Amino acid sequence: MKTYKYNINGNDYEVVVEGIENNIATVLVNGETYTVRMPQEEKPAPRPVVVKPVTAPTQEAVKKHSVKAPLPGIIIDVTIKVGDEIKRGDTVAILDAMKMENHITSERAGKIIEICVSPGDTVMEGKDLVILE
Repeated sequence: MKTYKYNINGNDYEVVVEGIENNIATVLVNGETYTVRMPQEEKPAPRPVVVKPVTAPTQEAVKKHSVKAPLPGIIIDVTIKVGDEIKRGDTVAILDAMKMENHITSERAGKIIEICVSPGDTVMEGKDLVILE
């Protein structure tokens, strides 16, 4: 049991909540018992779960890797050509950014299958420079 004291419009009330069952409360107000029906809590509607089908990567997608521009700038030189075999750490392009030459290197070994930029191109961060397999 919980007891509350209220003053409403200058009148004092002592309210004792005797119990609540199935959203019906039994309360004692200044010695008189009342049954109070409380509104039921609305439960939020369940949100549908969207499941995207999972597809296995194609053989082609598994083998390809791109070297991306780490920052925006202008391509000064592309140091490789299609068909070249490169090792991890080999420079694939030289990028001018903020008046500094940056040697862009590959993170893995592979064969160059596509060159996506040419000298003089302006590139944004994240742009594919070369694709290798």
